Amino acid sequence: MSKDPYHVTDLAEPCDTTSDIKILRLPMRDGVKLQTIIYFPPELKGKRSVLLLRTPYTRTTEMGYPYAPALKRGIIFIIQACRGTGWSEGVFDPADGEYEINDACDTLLWLKKQPWYNGRCAMTGGSYPGFVQWCAQMAGEGLLTAVTPHVAPIYSCIGSSRPGGAASLGFSVNWMLSMHHRRKYGYSGAPDYNAMKTAYHLPPVEADRSAGYPVLSPFRKFLLTGREPWKNLCRYQEKFKSFTAPAYITGGWFDPFISESVESFLLMKSAAKSAAARQFTRMVIGPWGHAGLLNPDLFGKTCDYRHINRWRERFIFNQLKAPEKDPLPAEPAVRYYMLCENKWYASEVWPPAGTRERRLYLHSGGDANSCSGSGILSEIPPQKELCDVYVSDPAAPVLSDGGDNISLGCYDRTPQQKRSDVLVYTTQILTSPLTVAGHIKLAFTAEVSTPDTDFAAVLSWVTPEGKAMLLARGMLRARFRNMPQVEMLEPGKKYDFEICFSPTAFKIVPGCALRLEISGQHFPAFDRNANSGKMLFEDTKLFVSRHTVYHDGEHPAYLTLPCLD
Repeated sequence: MSKDPYHVTDLAEPCDTTSDIKILRLPMRDGVKLQTIIYFPPELKGKRSVLLLRTPYTRTTEMGYPYAPALKRGIIFIIQACRGTGWSEGVFDPADGEYEINDACDTLLWLKKQPWYNGRCAMTGGSYPGFVQWCAQMAGEGLLTAVTPHVAPIYSCIGSSRPGGAASLGFSVNWMLSMHHRRKYGYSGAPDYNAMKTAYHLPPVEADRSAGYPVLSPFRKFLLTGREPWKNLCRYQEKFKSFTAPAYITGGWFDPFISESVESFLLMKSAAKSAAARQFTRMVIGPWGHAGLLNPDLFGKTCDYRHINRWRERFIFNQLKAPEKDPLPAEPAVRYYMLCENKWYASEVWPPAGTRERRLYLHSGGDANSCSGSGILSEIPPQKELCDVYVSDPAAPVLSDGGDNISLGCYDRTPQQKRSDVLVYTTQILTSPLTVAGHIKLAFTAEVSTPDTDFAAVLSWVTPEGKAMLLARGMLRARFRNMPQVEMLEPGKKYDFEICFSPTAFKIVPGCALRLEISGQHFPAFDRNANSGKMLFEDTKLFVSRHTVYHDGEHPAYLTLPCLD
């Protein structure tokens, strides 16, 4: 398993072709100069296309390798270090966001003036280098020919905010602090923030000091976006209407940015300005985490990124050669991997055509606590039923990924489901397949003893051996249940809640079951709500909250599944 899921130490494969190199410190509109390395094909004659990689993951001790497939096709390859990284000047402050748009714009306008450039530029890269491709789309109409964002956020790289209102604490701590460390002290000797339990520090806003650093304004600005999550979650949606460059979007069901991969595809298909962007854009989603295949025992050792790399190259080079033509005419708009069944499917839309809503209702005898309780999922609507109660204690949080920041992918949730502070509801052993593809929602009514709290929901696939393998998850911060309004809870009063899960596709076969768990935390993937109702990220004390979940005839609780059966 990769111990560096955000690609901060990745290097390209060695280049097996020669090139001529030019190194620039390219000035931006505010005077900041960015390290820009241009790799020219040998004996360059005439004007050529460009493949551009803008990345914060460059070192001051070595240059990045060029992209050999581009050079072999006579395409110029450019690597540019984002401001505040590598040899580039400025401060790496991703919560600012706008400077990446401006820097991309200035770079593309400079490129447009070069005598060796033919006016066609594609971009490549994953994670943050994928995010800056969306920023480049915002830079101006006609400046880009194609983009290929891989496991790329559209809002997660500008702050901690996530759908449902909880904050991505593990990511914020590990990524932002490691970026500071590498910029300040180099790539070697970066601390293990997980081993240091930096995410456990109270108050969370002082995690920088806990890790031994001074107050880091970029880290704190990034984290504190979680106080007004609606601002970041909707920040760039409207700008997709100006996009003209088609995209080849790739992601993984177990990537923390999967929701953004799917959302960016939907926005491109529905809102992009040019017909080419709407018609030529593709999406491929596989059984992957952020850095690749996490579960070869489940999905096979060869089910990794190597297949999409070939199609990505075809997309890029065909677009650069003939932008007016579909670069992948034989390929569907969507290819997605069906979890549990371990099979690839094609579709022209997402969710796939033919899905219908199916409800599974929550039932119990009032003791759904843990996987040993009486919690059941079934299509039978409830009548008179006892409610379920659990105590949410953020000082002893329910864990994500075994308590690590690094995703485990499709892993066994049974250890967490054995806890009494986790409500568990399971279907009967299936006698016919259950096929789901799309966006799942959980609706329920609950009463809480504190002015604010969190609800975490996880779906898992129960195997014949009794393992509960994670499929999808969702979070809801109670004060943000009606964003953009911020509304605290009145203790003891019933409220209706809805949790949206990350998109998924799975087919559970006979002999297995589907399971839902509900708890008060999914930590450290998401921060712990102190349950105080006070200013987020500043609590130095955590409070216990009592959660009462109703699922009777008057207050039915149910999963809404987009089914293909």
